[in-house]
Amino acid sequence: MHEKFFLENGTEIAYTKRQPKETKGVVIVVHGFAEHMGRYKEFMKFLEKNSYATYSMDHLGHGRSGKIKGYVEGLEEMVESVDGLVSLATEDNPNLPIFMFGHSMGGLITAAYGVKHKNKLKGQVFSAPAIGSPMGKGMEIALKILAKICPKKYINNNLSGEICRDLQVVHEYVEDPLVLKAATAKFYHEVFIKGVRYVQSNFNNYSCPCLVMHGTEDSIIDYQHSINFYEKNSSKDKTKKLFSGLYHELLNEPEKDEVMAEVLSWLDKRI
Repeated sequence: MHEKFFLENGTEIAYTKRQPKETKGVVIVVHGFAEHMGRYKEFMKFLEKNSYATYSMDHLGHGRSGKIKGYVEGLEEMVESVDGLVSLATEDNPNLPIFMFGHSMGGLITAAYGVKHKNKLKGQVFSAPAIGSPMGKGMEIALKILAKICPKKYINNNLSGEICRDLQVVHEYVEDPLVLKAATAKFYHEVFIKGVRYVQSNFNNYSCPCLVMHGTEDSIIDYQHSINFYEKNSSKDKTKKLFSGLYHELLNEPEKDEVMAEVLSWLDKRI
């Protein structure tokens, strides 16, 4: 079941929330590229069980949000749509600490949010954040050109086999009708090239309390990018956790209980 809110330009955003009877904090769950909020149901139930309200939304161009699938004008547009969800969560939960959890592209959006709206959050948790370009220089140049001359040309999403070691999860990802099978050239260029550069150029302006997690066998986003972010950001309360042998989607690995326990422990210490 999902609800909806609208951006200033009238774009509809689908979102969901879970509210425990007694709430000690709020976690905004920011999903990754091509997926949707429904893939975080288990994680949100876990947090709810531990007295955290959770809010998540389908990003622009993803799931049930936006008009053109796999298309955005820029990373800032995505950041500001997430801010709309933060506003809803703040209205529902006045005086409670608000945290943000971002996975992969959601981690990129989370980092950008932390730079722009750092005073709105108590802290941020990163799961394999896409804060380093997975593309070579040749691909970046080609995408820049393609984004200019044919911005709505679709490029396939071929990540499925590398997301995690649980074959059932991989199968469900492939068969999920809400998972994007392709995204536009403009999306790739705006988010994974220009967006990544923006965040990297603002590492020194990032000061939120943060937990940075990554699997060492992630073949989608190299864990060295997380180490680089951890070492270069200006936060005075930062924690790094590398999970040996884990793939990209930490919350879908066989060791997911360990990952969720790590997140919960970090959150509880900052309430």
